[in-house]
Amino acid sequence: MTPILYQFRISPFCDKVRRAMRLKGIAWDTVEVPVVPGKFKHISPTGKFPAVDFGGELVVDSTDILARLEALVPTPALFPVDPRDRGEALILEDWADESLYFFDLTMRNWPQNRASFLDDLLHAESGIKRRLIAAVTPGVVRGQARAQGLGRKSEAAVVADLGRHYDALEARLAGRAWLVGDSISIADLAVRSMVFVLDRTIEGRALSAARPGLDAWSRRVDAASL
Repeated sequence: MTPILYQFRISPFCDKVRRAMRLKGIAWDTVEVPVVPGKFKHISPTGKFPAVDFGGELVVDSTDILARLEALVPTPALFPVDPRDRGEALILEDWADESLYFFDLTMRNWPQNRASFLDDLLHAESGIKRRLIAAVTPGVVRGQARAQGLGRKSEAAVVADLGRHYDALEARLAGRAWLVGDSISIADLAVRSMVFVLDRTIEGRALSAARPGLDAWSRRVDAASL
């Protein structure tokens, strides 16, 4: 049975899952979840997406979904066999999911980036519902970013912080094709999904374009997973 992906198209976590399925040659059906996902509580009681229905087996959370995909289609492998490489790949995935994600949340809500953010977020909405959600979203997102801490910094400080993260990626990629080991892994998919969405901001794209190793790696990952 063809897996069904329940997604927010804008979500980098959903992008990670789509990339993994493309890489493994898995066909899937997509159900786009609205911004207010009330009627999908039976799919994800926590309201978290992506969720994938594997023929009656429902898996929620992108990391768990990739593990299930790996079990279903072991090659090409996303999780390195070498224990040290596997540990590094999982650490980098978690860093992308839990750290880089808040740069996305913070920077896409800045006034100069907000129009494209709202277009991405509300692409399936229209009419008064779209206008209402567009009106409240900046405040909600700002509150989430402030609660995490990054949203309490100035724009210049946030850009400088992201630049340091990108410098670390540039250094790690020097002389190598992939972030961990000799082949693409869960680390590459997770980090690229975040860099991809950060490239939707003026500042993020300028930072990645200024780092040739990171930019070339991004193109390699896209060629394998888009």
